[in-house]
Amino acid sequence: MTTRCFRPLLAFAPALLLAAGAHAGVLPDERADALYKVYDGGGLQVEGPSVLVRKNFADKVSVTANWYVDQVSGASIDMVGLGASEIREERTQKSLSLDYLRGKTTYTAGAQSTDENDYEGNTGFVSISQDMFGDLTTVTLGASRGWDTITDVGRPDFEDDLERRTYSIGVSQVLTRNLIAGVDYEAITEQGFLQNPYRAIRYLSPDGSTSIFAPEVYPRTRTSNAVAVRTKYFLPWRASVSGRYRFFSDTWDIRAHTAEIGYTQPFLGDALMADVSYRYYTQKAASFYSDLFPRENFQNFMARDKELSSNYNHSVGVALSYDFLKNPGWRFLQRGSVSLHYDYIMYRFRDFRDASVTGVTPGTEPLYRYNANVAQLFVSVWF
Repeated sequence: MTTRCFRPLLAFAPALLLAAGAHAGVLPDERADALYKVYDGGGLQVEGPSVLVRKNFADKVSVTANWYVDQVSGASIDMVGLGASEIREERTQKSLSLDYLRGKTTYTAGAQSTDENDYEGNTGFVSISQDMFGDLTTVTLGASRGWDTITDVGRPDFEDDLERRTYSIGVSQVLTRNLIAGVDYEAITEQGFLQNPYRAIRYLSPDGSTSIFAPEVYPRTRTSNAVAVRTKYFLPWRASVSGRYRFFSDTWDIRAHTAEIGYTQPFLGDALMADVSYRYYTQKAASFYSDLFPRENFQNFMARDKELSSNYNHSVGVALSYDFLKNPGWRFLQRGSVSLHYDYIMYRFRDFRDASVTGVTPGTEPLYRYNANVAQLFVSVWF
């Protein structure tokens, strides 16, 4: 099951939905969004559409519905090293959320479900957002709980569960007429089956000439913490520059740093917006990770998932957004926008080797590296 490498992104989906709905004092705009994205890298191709619709009622309630599909083909390096063939599968995600506005406070609640041929996930989430100090400060509190079920298409008798709890707090502050800053904190606790049933460790044969593969063994609990600082400064020539830093740590001894910077420039009287961005990510390996263990049952927990290895990546992005409709009162549409985003990501691994390379001594294979292309076409209409 190759889409598991993208599942860490799904863990943040409730938080993204909360952020989208948490505009204290003002309901989200009524709009419909259509997205089509394509990912190509590391032997995997992922593509599919997403549709989101928001509708407000009585200036107090906003309802948001989202439908999201990933179609995955290919095989990651983990599967290639095990001799697995390419696969094709589909993941569908649905979510529904409700915002209730009372004064300067916005209450949000919702649910999300994910369905794959070997994975079912259900998540409920709530948040509360409050404007204060003359609307210069916004504080948001959020919580979510997920219940997942994992199976294995090759083992009909295998089934296990995963429970996840997420807690978050965020503060956004207008510092000057040109500067906005914010701080966000998130804690996640997980309990249950935390590994991929298809991945394997490898260890040396008794004579040291070959490597042997065996199932991974993970802890059944994990707690992680992340804190992020973000700023945005509006420049005198109607452009803006933004920055963000995030630190992540967990009980598996992973430590990660993310730094981002972006620049936005309007053209044609704000009808055309151009963005450029750069992102750097670096990570320390989990305490029980190794590319090659010296022997079978070397320690209690053993993993060879490259996502737990010591690695880093660089990402460069460009985006163009154009308002093709800015005519309030034109039938039922108020505004229309189309955006194209492209990111080029360079993944580099410090201690994960390409085990598909043959004819060399185990542990001397070249370090794995790959590049990925991500493109997104986004169309929005306001009504």
